[in-house]
Amino acid sequence: MTDAALPETCCPWATIWLWPGQAAYLGPSLDLDPHLGSVHCFAFGVDAPFLLRIGDDEREVRSALIPARTRHQVVSRGRMLFRYLEPDLGDDRIRAAFSVLRAHPCLSAAEVAAELGLSTSRFLHLFSARSGTTFRRYRLWARMLRAAAATASGADLTRASAEAGFASPSHFSDVFHDMFGLPASRLLRQKARVIVLDGDPSDVDHVRTH
Repeated sequence: MTDAALPETCCPWATIWLWPGQAAYLGPSLDLDPHLGSVHCFAFGVDAPFLLRIGDDEREVRSALIPARTRHQVVSRGRMLFRYLEPDLGDDRIRAAFSVLRAHPCLSAAEVAAELGLSTSRFLHLFSARSGTTFRRYRLWARMLRAAAATASGADLTRASAEAGFASPSHFSDVFHDMFGLPASRLLRQKARVIVLDGDPSDVDHVRTH
């Protein structure tokens, strides 16, 4: 007996988990467009293998680790698990920069560099070399996490995008589509449940659910 992919109608609900710097999604594949993530992403086909396209390369896999800033497309008819990973850093300065950006996602590179006692050019070089992504892409990721947490607290997309520092709802929509491969409105139509964990995901005693 072979595993067969379930149709999207068999798994209509989606759940999103958020915790400091990271996120996870479990639900239907949602017919994603090509997109480019800001952080590394582990993708797993829950019901069956999926098709992964990167450039001219196309292959069927059950799981894949997709590096940050890699434009790709996931094609699946069943449920997918996406786990968005913050890099495991050996540099305390960049780890501190991540913390600063998560707390204040509207800060500029110069402002964060000043917090760390570095020149802007030195900071940007270290950030790219040690994190695997750029300052701009990670700041967008931090803003996206802030917006998602705001929706979990009951904010609509207009308010959530403003709280996260996006210039306008349309700017938020464009960034969301480029980062995840679908409009945010399509995800909301799935009535996705958002669970915000205050710390490590193994600690589920205190969560906020929308």
